[in-house]
Amino acid sequence: MGRRRSARDQFKQQMKAYRKQKRKVDNTPYMPEKGNVYLLNSLNPEEPIVGKVIKTRAYRNKIIIESIECPECGEPMKWNSEWEAFECSNHEKPRIYEVVRPR
Repeated sequence: MGRRRSARDQFKQQMKAYRKQKRKVDNTPYMPEKGNVYLLNSLNPEEPIVGKVIKTRAYRNKIIIESIECPECGEPMKWNSEWEAFECSNHEKPRIYEVVRPR
């Protein structure tokens, strides 16, 4: 049998969970409303490139991009949450493409 908690203990536990949730960072690649995804090459960040979305999924009424076609080789790129960008590892140097807003 569990012990009965006081209102103060319950409040402490709720606030701890709330603070933990606020610290989380959401870097999920959501699909823009217009549908065009612009990518910026990390090695040559001159002008945004229009990316072709290959695979998406729906989550909580938002569309999440799972993979995008690589502009150079045409292979699907996977999302790398550490870089907060899409990464193509088919080249000698891994290409990293960041999702940006159009100008």
